[in-house]
Amino acid sequence: MSQKVVKGTILCLHGFAQNGPGFSVKASGIRKALKKAGYHTVFIDGPIELTAADLPFAANSLGADDKAEKPDYRGWVYTQAEKFDIQPAYDAIKKAYVENGPFVGILGFSQGSGIVGTILNTLNEVVDDDKALESLKFAILYSGFKFENESVQKYYEKRISLPTLHVIGELDTLVSNERSQLLADLCDDATVLKHPGGHYCPSTKDLLKTEVAWVNSVVDGTRQESKETNANEESKKEIDDLVSSMDNLGKA
Repeated sequence: MSQKVVKGTILCLHGFAQNGPGFSVKASGIRKALKKAGYHTVFIDGPIELTAADLPFAANSLGADDKAEKPDYRGWVYTQAEKFDIQPAYDAIKKAYVENGPFVGILGFSQGSGIVGTILNTLNEVVDDDKALESLKFAILYSGFKFENESVQKYYEKRISLPTLHVIGELDTLVSNERSQLLADLCDDATVLKHPGGHYCPSTKDLLKTEVAWVNSVVDGTRQESKETNANEESKKEIDDLVSSMDNLGKA
């Protein structure tokens, strides 16, 4: 039996107070769907080892899967303005490129998506590879947002041309829809996909099918030019119709 051809490798960045292995479990729906479609995924840890004092919530408020004798809470940047420093996150991404790159796509959740949003124009400099952006075909941003810290505003001055898929939970109370939309508005080739849930990576069959189809169309170059600019209203309507038809399916 011939081995299945790998179409590309996707770098995955977890959210605040998660870690690579944990996010691989939480994002198992899209991970498995991408694997079935021929994509390899790499989940890495954020560089910051968080303590209880760094968490904006009680550790016992996390789900059972997150509780352990020695919990490994990770972050990409501190949430406190006085401790904010994005360079360690960039160093971790550079290390991932050295060990597992190049990547055809980058996927991020919440704070991980925030990091992704700052590197889509400067990836070559971040990873010290002149061909990194040439190899990168897309980014998937779950519950994404722009950082408010003044030190990173320079990364939002230039518009993002890379195709981006913004997956937003309509009931997300941690990252508002409006905040996620601000990041999408920076992207010239943004597709916004909403799901009737909250702050997580959805795993309903139809949504996963839509996400993988989008990835394949970008990588294969089969997307029509008329639908590649600013996620036009027709594309948005098609996505909204899909989500509306799923309202009775419940949360993932």
